[in-house]
This record gives sequence, structure tokens and C-alpha cells, in this order.
Amino acid sequence: MSKLSPQKPKTSAAEKALEIIDQLVLLQGVFEDKTGWTFVKFLKWLNKGDSPQDGLKRYGKLWRMLAESQARLNHPPVGNLLQNYFLERLVENDNTFHRQAEWVPFKNLSLSLRGVYSQELDHIQTILKTDWEAEFRKKIRLQSKTFVPSLQKNNAVAGKDFFGLAKGRKGLKERLLNGKDIALLDDIADYFYQTGWGTFGRYRAFRWEVSLSGEARLEGIDNVDPIILKNLIGYDEARKALLENIEGFVADKGGNNVLIYGERGTGKSSTVKALLNAYHAKGLRLIEVSASHLNEYHDILRHLKNRREKFILFVDDLSFEENETSYKGLKALLEGAIESTPSNVILIATSNRRHLIKEFFDDRAGSVQKEGEIHGADTIEEKLSLSDRFGLVISFLSPNQDIYLKIAENWAKVEGIKLPPEELRLKALQWARFNNGRSGRTARQFINDLKGKV
Repeated sequence: MSKLSPQKPKTSAAEKALEIIDQLVLLQGVFEDKTGWTFVKFLKWLNKGDSPQDGLKRYGKLWRMLAESQARLNHPPVGNLLQNYFLERLVENDNTFHRQAEWVPFKNLSLSLRGVYSQELDHIQTILKTDWEAEFRKKIRLQSKTFVPSLQKNNAVAGKDFFGLAKGRKGLKERLLNGKDIALLDDIADYFYQTGWGTFGRYRAFRWEVSLSGEARLEGIDNVDPIILKNLIGYDEARKALLENIEGFVADKGGNNVLIYGERGTGKSSTVKALLNAYHAKGLRLIEVSASHLNEYHDILRHLKNRREKFILFVDDLSFEENETSYKGLKALLEGAIESTPSNVILIATSNRRHLIKEFFDDRAGSVQKEGEIHGADTIEEKLSLSDRFGLVISFLSPNQDIYLKIAENWAKVEGIKLPPEELRLKALQWARFNNGRSGRTARQFINDLKGKV
């Protein structure tokens, strides 16, 4: 009788998952963050750990990180806590397949790239479909009724879907979790081709933020002002020139930098935000930048170049004080430096001043030279000429009484306020008389006040 060779120990789910994560090439970044590393440590305990206390500690830390992350998300969840977290990581992952899918249809992607992505996605699906809570209970020999924070429960509530992105993103995550074969790859590639990948696929508006430690980044904005162009009354000719400029920009025909100046509350910034709501489906994105951060334009542009999307750098209420130097960053953006501004980026600034700086009497030619300023007149002239460097300059002056009343009547209609026309107009004029004069902002404030009284 022949001697039987010893059976090879069966590979555990944790050991298999660790092997998969270790062998990922294209999608290795999916598990390379703090939560991913915590998950790996948990898998290592499942595979070879002995201490129940260590297991409870690792499982608890993983659950806490997943729950905290879920609480911050504003998109509909798919699957359990662990599944949704790593599906989000997968959608956001920066890899060659996602980047190329944004630019070309699926059929134009190389067969080798498709093959690697398909194989690694299949392996990740294996990890995500494993019941890791059950594996943990089995390892630690806990009864099903023993309280353990559940990975299975996902009670997250999605926020408002301003741009209709949430439904598409949820559908993509569902296909990433359960889809198979070539049809799945086609769906994924088409999603990125239509929507974009990464943070620019997820958000339509951003803010350039700099922390106290000096770390700068683009912060995505979920709750964007829903203002639309048809609710902005007046300034039709001015907006016509702006819209023609944006139409050419999103159609890859180029666009001019724009300065919109005029009185406070005339709808300058509302017009820019309305552009995003009108053209986001054509690839337009809006990035709000403080005037004090204009000198960081090189860092900002680094995020935007080589992207398919079109970006408006939006500087609201732009003006410069006497001793400010950030105007040099604006000048470089408008004129270009050694590294030119990408063709998919334009600047739109709003200001209450035509020449962007405060002029003092001693700024005039022939005044006494400021201490330490050898060429002060040249500096002042350089600041004064900044507005001339915008390709398109648009003015929004205070509306006359007729336009002001039309704005108030339009907002009353939008908000469903029903008052006799004469009464509404009389109240609107009274409000303007005692509240900052006639402007679009004043009309909007009047309607907001009226909503609580009728």
C-alpha cells in the first residue's frame, strides 16, 4: 500500500485576501491608506493571530474607522460598511485604466490594460464579498448573540444630489461589487468617459484651502448654490458676452479671462455660480480661490493640467490693498509665466472696483515717494493696469427701479409667494429704501423676509 502524502492545509479567507492585496499592481492604491492598513493588520490577526484581546482591538479599530468615514460621505452607500468604503476607494483610485477611460472610449483601451484591470477587480470582489464579521466571530469563537459592532449595517443617509451624480455613482459601485466579464469593464469605462474619474468626477465645485500648517489642497464642495441663469434678471447684454465666452471655452475653442465689476449685490458672483449649474454637464468645474492665495497658482494648476475638464478659477470680491503683493500672482496667471496657463483654465474675478486697488491721493504722480519704494509709481501703475489684462471686462451697475422690481417679482414667483402685484412692488420699494438700496441682493433679502410673513 502506497503511503499517502500529507494534505496541504486549506488556505483561509484571510490568507487569500492578504495574498491578493500583496499582488495588486494596477489597483494597489485601493488598500494603501490608514483604513486599508488597519484592514490588513486585522487580516494578519485572522490568519495567524492568537490573542483574542488583540483581535478585538484590531476589529474595533477597523469598525470605528469605517463608521467615521461613512458618516463623512455624502453619496448613497452600497453594501456594508467595509464594502462601501473600499468601493469608494476603488472609484477614486488613480490608475492607468481610469485615466485613459476618461479620454477615450472603451474599445480604444489596450487589451493588456483591460486584462490586468479585470483580473485585479475580480480579486478585489472576492475580498469584498467575504463576510469578515463572520470570519472574526468564527476565529474568536463568539456566539452570534454576543455584541460586536456590525460591519453589515449601513444606515448612511445621502445628501442632496445637486448635479444628478449620486444615482450614477451608486450604480457604478453596485456594478463594481457584483458585475462580471467584459460588460462590466465597458460600463466602468463608459462611466469615467461620461463623468470623469477621481475627485473631478465626484465634485463639480471646489475650494482651494490652506491649513494652518501650510498644507494646501482642493476641497470638494457638495452643497453648491443652486442658482440658475433664468432666475437672474437684468444685465442681459453683459451676460450674453459672458455666455458666448464660456460656450467657446467648454467647446475647446478657447476662452478669455473675465473681470466682472460693479456695485455690491448686483449678482456678479451669482452669475459665476450659475455658469457652473448651466455647463457642468459639458465638463465645466469651478474652483474658488482667495485673492490671498493667488501666489500659489503654480500649485493649483498642477492639479488641473492634463485633465479633460474645463476649470474656472473664481476669485470673488477681488481687490488689493496698498502694500499687498499677491497681485503678482494674478499678473502671472493673466499674462503667463515660463510655464503657461493650461488651455483648460480661465480666471473669472468679481470686484467692486474697476481698477482693483484703492487709490489714495498720495498714489498720484508727483506725490512724495513712499519710504523704501524706489519705483513706487511703477508699482502703482502695474496694479492699475491689471484690469486691462483681462480679455473680457463686464460691468454690473446698480439696477434702476424697474429692473429691481422685476427681480423681486421673479423671486416671489420662484418662492411661490402670492401677493397682489401692487402690494408686492410697494413692499419691495419700502424694503430697498431702508435696506442698502436697490440691488439683486436686496431683492432676494426682501423675498427671504417676506417668506416668513405671508
